[in-house]
Amino acid sequence: MVQDYDTQLANLGIEAIEVYDLATQVDSRAKGYSGALFDGRYIYYIPLNNGQFHGGIMRFDTAGDFASASSWAFFDLEQIDPACKGFVNGAFDGRFLYLAPYCNGEHHGRVACYDTRSPLTEASSWSVFNTGEIHVDSKGFIGAVYDGRRVYFVPYQLSFGEHHGRVVCYDTRGPFTDVQSWDTFDTSSLDRDCRGFHGGVFDGRYVYFSPYLMDSDPLRYASKVVRYDTRGPFSIPDSWQVYDLAQVDATCKGFIGAVYDGCYLYFVPYNNGQGRYGQVLRYDVRSSFVEARSWDFLDTGVLNANSRGFFGAIFDGRFAYFVPHCKGPGNYHGQLTRYDTRGSFTSTGSWDFCDTTVVHEANKGFIGGAFDGSYLYLPPFETLEGQPSGQTVRLRVAANEIWL
Repeated sequence: MVQDYDTQLANLGIEAIEVYDLATQVDSRAKGYSGALFDGRYIYYIPLNNGQFHGGIMRFDTAGDFASASSWAFFDLEQIDPACKGFVNGAFDGRFLYLAPYCNGEHHGRVACYDTRSPLTEASSWSVFNTGEIHVDSKGFIGAVYDGRRVYFVPYQLSFGEHHGRVVCYDTRGPFTDVQSWDTFDTSSLDRDCRGFHGGVFDGRYVYFSPYLMDSDPLRYASKVVRYDTRGPFSIPDSWQVYDLAQVDATCKGFIGAVYDGCYLYFVPYNNGQGRYGQVLRYDVRSSFVEARSWDFLDTGVLNANSRGFFGAIFDGRFAYFVPHCKGPGNYHGQLTRYDTRGSFTSTGSWDFCDTTVVHEANKGFIGGAFDGSYLYLPPFETLEGQPSGQTVRLRVAANEIWL
């Protein structure tokens, strides 16, 4: 049965799963991306590390041919600021893109902002603000969340050995480069363990910060999710809540990102200290945040042994897709896991799988992605540890036949 499926998927791959090597076909620097954003027409791949930290953002025109170099545009942000490189994901506010600064050799806070109404490759279309002007520890972010007015940068590391909880917030009603438009709040002031987050999500009222890793030596994975009530003042502790997911289950820790379907949040499992795992955690936003009965979980690794080690998720209006990254140290994979939100969360029939490596062996090791209304886009990161990839993948979501 597996062989039949593999053959079927390989045959369908040209149509349903498209592959394009950006580094070979567009620009040799176009490797090592960490997330994607969609602005209504264009898909943007966020630059992280192509063998070294880089600032080469890549843009795809969804009105063009996926496998044509003319549909893609490349711009190196180091032309604006030599330190403007090493980002992880970001946010879009309806006009501007904001790239979340992580590390350019040192952890940094240079947020790059692009006006999508202006040419991508002109320096004047871009602005840079260093969040270090707000606080010396405002740096090392993993992702950003937009709530309709403010952009929140998710705190992860001050250095490779020190994790932090200092959220930085930009009010988009103010000038981007004006320090008065920015604010900061340290979630570790609520609880010392509230630090080392990886991504977040907005549910229409609250912003949630996904707990990942508190300490690097020794490794201590985080279980305390933090949320901010956007109806309250940003800098007031009463606007914030903490819930320890260990009260749901002792294994609930080490998440990378979250996705919202209109009723539920899904926290994306990566590593809980016992290894890469696949236990998706779900929260009913209509219920109490601080009660275990509001939360449930399902170990997708029980349904399929390869369903683990995800880096972010994508929601297409019906299905939640968990992005494949790594099954173990250096063991990258390409098996997407999909949940039908119209089905029962705990029913095996609501879940299915698609291994993109069946189409091409280098279709693996992704970080995040985006949906444009018809296709999922998986930006390339690396296929072996220390070997960045430029091979991106696009899946047609209507192709249900590729899912097992």
